[in-house]
Amino acid sequence: MASYRQRLAQDLDGWIGRGLVPAENRAAILETVGEARRLDAATALGIIGGLLAGVAVIALVAANWSDIPRIARFGLILAALATVCGGAAWASGRARPVASQVLLCVAALVFAAAIGLTGQIFDIAGEPETALRAAALAAGLLAVAGGSPWTAALGLVFVLLGEAAGLRFFDRSPWPWWLGVAAILGSGLAFRWRSQSLAHAAGVVSWLALGALYGKIDDRSDGLTIGMAIVATALAVGARQTRERFASAAGTLYGWWAWSALWCLAAAFGKIFSLTNLDQRESGVPFSVVMLLLSGAVVALGRVDRHGGVTAVGVFGLLASGGFLLMSLGVGLLTSAAVFGASALVALVASLLLRRRKPA
Repeated sequence: MASYRQRLAQDLDGWIGRGLVPAENRAAILETVGEARRLDAATALGIIGGLLAGVAVIALVAANWSDIPRIARFGLILAALATVCGGAAWASGRARPVASQVLLCVAALVFAAAIGLTGQIFDIAGEPETALRAAALAAGLLAVAGGSPWTAALGLVFVLLGEAAGLRFFDRSPWPWWLGVAAILGSGLAFRWRSQSLAHAAGVVSWLALGALYGKIDDRSDGLTIGMAIVATALAVGARQTRERFASAAGTLYGWWAWSALWCLAAAFGKIFSLTNLDQRESGVPFSVVMLLLSGAVVALGRVDRHGGVTAVGVFGLLASGGFLLMSLGVGLLTSAAVFGASALVALVASLLLRRRKPA
């Protein structure tokens, strides 16, 4: 998706061509917008090298852990954490934001490793998911203290790893509310810092939080399922409406929340049509028709907004809804394959015709 500056440059060219804006004002207008800094290859390699160096030091210490006295181990952990945090503060004070963010990420990794190593020092037993959640909390605090979206994204990765270690989404245990808290905080910080990487991490956690909540919903809780659909749709609409102000962050979350919204709407309409199993054709046909119309609207919306992620959501919905409709009608696999093949052929031919008609 094009940035605001790129879209403005295209609009200015059109306005200048129609005589609405003087050509000599083009550069001055673009300078008032500015452009986000792009990382060059040297900086990207420096970031990767810094993170790998931090991981290498952690691995080196862990490999020689048994040969270090117990008190020295604990002091080494504290010294490493203080050194990296001090280095991040030093880099931030000298206007080196990339170095500061890399060092804060390394500090978060050191703290995550320190949790397990400290438990080994003092023979403290614990669960892996609890340790990862504690590491996520520490990374979040470091991110807020240093204003680092990368460290916040790393904290959300720790949240995801912690939930993957637990894998208790669909049992009768309580809903993991910390997923919702992490999604809210991560999304808020992504908007505040206009960070695309943090927005991606927050979008994944948001989807995971809704999925975990749906796994805990009782079959009779229709209202909660419909409420989830309303909230997810409201989030997608809100991100769409704030794209101009929060550019990359809002655009990224718009795509992720569109996935969540379509999925939650499918679950809500399944409740509305009392679709409790795949063999109910009377409920499956109207459900599929509604989802086809909704998915088509999402495709159109994605094309209007020039958002590839939203368009992909609608295309996926069309394919899934079409397949479910054929299954509800009792159509066999061979007939389904023929229908999808013919639809693909029509879509490809239409695409070629539209490309030929597109002006140079």
